[in-house]
Amino acid sequence: MLMTKQQFQDSIRARKPMNVYFLGKKIDDLTTFPPLAASFNAISMVYDLAQKPDWKGLITVKSHITGEEVSVYNAPLRSAEDANRKTRAARALAEVIGCCTHRCTGSEAFAGLGPACYDMDHDLGTHYFDRFMKFLEYVQKKDLTCTVTVTDTKGLRTLPPHAQPDKDTYVHVDEVRKDGIVISGFKCNQTGILFAHEIVIVPTTNMKPEDKDFAVACAIPADSPGLTFVLGRTPQDKRFFEVGGDIEGIDLGKKYADHQALVYFDHVFVPNERVFLCGEVQYVGRLLAYFTAVHRLTAGGCKAGGCSALCGAASLLADMIGVQKAGHIRTKLTEMAMTAETVYGLSLASGVEGFKHPSGFWIPNPLMSHTCKYTCTKAPFEAVRYARDILAGFGETAPSEMDMRSKDVGTICQRAYNPGNPAYDSFDRLRASRFIEHMVRGSNWTAMALHGGGNQEASTVMARMFTDWDYVKGLVKVATGIEKDEKAKDTFINSIGKRKGRICNYGDLPKVDE
Repeated sequence: MLMTKQQFQDSIRARKPMNVYFLGKKIDDLTTFPPLAASFNAISMVYDLAQKPDWKGLITVKSHITGEEVSVYNAPLRSAEDANRKTRAARALAEVIGCCTHRCTGSEAFAGLGPACYDMDHDLGTHYFDRFMKFLEYVQKKDLTCTVTVTDTKGLRTLPPHAQPDKDTYVHVDEVRKDGIVISGFKCNQTGILFAHEIVIVPTTNMKPEDKDFAVACAIPADSPGLTFVLGRTPQDKRFFEVGGDIEGIDLGKKYADHQALVYFDHVFVPNERVFLCGEVQYVGRLLAYFTAVHRLTAGGCKAGGCSALCGAASLLADMIGVQKAGHIRTKLTEMAMTAETVYGLSLASGVEGFKHPSGFWIPNPLMSHTCKYTCTKAPFEAVRYARDILAGFGETAPSEMDMRSKDVGTICQRAYNPGNPAYDSFDRLRASRFIEHMVRGSNWTAMALHGGGNQEASTVMARMFTDWDYVKGLVKVATGIEKDEKAKDTFINSIGKRKGRICNYGDLPKVDE
């Protein structure tokens, strides 16, 4: 059953006390703590929109497990249509909240674990897939928010996990018991984790046999004993304490945002039914390949939505100050809109060009998916530059809302910051200006574009792995006559038609289902 906004908020308040710290002090109530207010607003809005008729079928879908309507974030992809729904949902939600939905990474963990567990059961005779599907059914029935912890702190990067001086720099298995396992270690950059019901743990990198203790995937409730969280800072985190009285919070930019946290697992017990990989190092790379194919598809959708909103703010400001018809302004705004369409199109294409895994899960085309994420590490920053250019220096250094409302200097500030267009006042200009500030340097949006789902190099490595280099070289050999064997030429040319334009080599993944 889909939870309402109120039911979600009540479920978060009903969790057991958690060890969460910020600026050296423990947070008593996460739901009322000012620096987390925008984050709580954002995920609450996602739950609220799922109840609205116009959003059903976009951020909800019929479950193949229960037959009931569930969140797209709790339903694995089973077709190209599902993959495109995920892209469209990510874009639409980003256009509303302009930040992470807090639920996307959990859905992508499911996308990786399902087929990986299936492969292990098929090859090794394990029972991970059944465990995973039962956990997924539980999540669907409760409409829970799940987040995945991927990024370990890694310590000295030249050393593999097993050789680290501090073993906790990678999450690992401390003890294997009859009824489960005990894990410890750090995970960082965990988006939305403080408002999750369930935490899914997966490895951060491929591993060798010596790293067996670090090859672990499992799930635990977010309020499990043994967890300590440290909320990360943003340039705006103290502005939340200013809101109240006559101050509406204009300097926050908008009322939605996300959060990141460091989390330490200190001898946390995980029962067997929640363990989905334990020591099978040869399947870690497979799990990450499945996971990132979907994770990096999503990046195109959410960054498209953010770019659309950023373009809208810049366009609005241009209207306010009367430069909307200037040629260079129109060109910049159009390029910002095209940036959104570029990453959106790559995301949609990677879903359409994917394949059906034997488990029934749909895997996006990994080469296109990683190309999408790579583009997200570059293109949005040009949109950011244009937005700041159109905002101009006075907008970049605008007076605070408190100054604008001050008895002493308020009138001066309002007169100075009035845009001149009678349809808007100085506060409207400040609202649009702060929105841009929030997106480009006040929140984590640009960091998400660069690092969320993997940085530029990570995308490049994966794209290189999934490019069929023999195939692209073969194109030239046949076209130029380097290939002399006529039969080999015919065979190769026929293969081009069969591949339908794909240059992706799925490597160790199952071949494309033709």
